[in-house]
Amino acid sequence: MEFETEEQQVEALKKWWKENGKQIIVGAVVGIAAVTGWKTYVDYSANQTAQASALFEQVIKDTAGTKESNKAAVFEKIKKQYAGTPYYSASGLVVAKSYYDAGEKEKAINILNELILDNSNEVITYVAIERKARILIDLGKADDAIKTLSVDTGESFKAIFEELRGDAYVALGRQIDARVAYDKALLLDQAGSNKLLQMKRDNLGEPIVEPAA
Repeated sequence: MEFETEEQQVEALKKWWKENGKQIIVGAVVGIAAVTGWKTYVDYSANQTAQASALFEQVIKDTAGTKESNKAAVFEKIKKQYAGTPYYSASGLVVAKSYYDAGEKEKAINILNELILDNSNEVITYVAIERKARILIDLGKADDAIKTLSVDTGESFKAIFEELRGDAYVALGRQIDARVAYDKALLLDQAGSNKLLQMKRDNLGEPIVEPAA
């Protein structure tokens, strides 16, 4: 699964939650059903789903406006009450993007670090790592970006991570390493749909020697 824009990533997460959210809530409160009975379980499940959904929608609404303090407060509430759920993770991605768009890149990194440490959803963890690496490169911290990307990743993110490594190497002036990283990304991009990647690779010319291990 690859995404062209951050907005598409958020929409995909929202769609995923709509399709799978009920099962997640069921798993989280099934113990309550066994102890207190079916009615309590149903009431609790419906209440949790409604509250988490309302808070998530509030985050989306606030990031589209100017309520910066309210956005942060709502996200903190989600973190305290629904940490480990897709609502928390998806909200974190939205808030981090909002901070980045506002020029508050360190705040964005702090949120992404929380999501990476949470690690309750593999896809969101990879997305958070990807975005953190992009911000670090933007901040002139390409070495830190390479360290951030030094993780085992799912197949759908391998090409993205290799491309980002290439970007980081370019920023460091390490063109040979960048060529190798871009070549790996191109091999993984079986559909050949990443025209920007191909352009970046073409701009570096042919490799001269293999990079040092």
